[in-house]
Amino acid sequence: MNDFCESQGNQNLMKGSTLILALIVLFTFPVWIGMIAGGFGLIIGIIGAIVGGVFGLIGAVFGAIGGIFGAVFNGVFGWGDHCNFISFPHFHLNGFSIAAVIIIAALVLGRRKSIREKDVND
Repeated sequence: MNDFCESQGNQNLMKGSTLILALIVLFTFPVWIGMIAGGFGLIIGIIGAIVGGVFGLIGAVFGAIGGIFGAVFNGVFGWGDHCNFISFPHFHLNGFSIAAVIIIAALVLGRRKSIREKDVND
């Protein structure tokens, strides 16, 4: 009789355990899905941050190179914004004008030199 009671109790215990396990799985399944989705989102977010950081660094390098070229051309040719915070007019030669003055000066000096050599030879 003891063996019979124990086998009946084990079967009821197994049925109860299966029922409790099924209820736990049923109620916690959305939590599992949420944790899996959150982990996936975290991984994708970290990958996106790395990719964004790399392309941001590349953009910063190209921006610095462009800034250097812009500063050189602005300094040489006078390009850029001409904001005059002081309303006093000022004289400013840009790079084209400076190049023209240098070329004219070189031509004039070269002509004077050739004229002197002509006079010495005659």
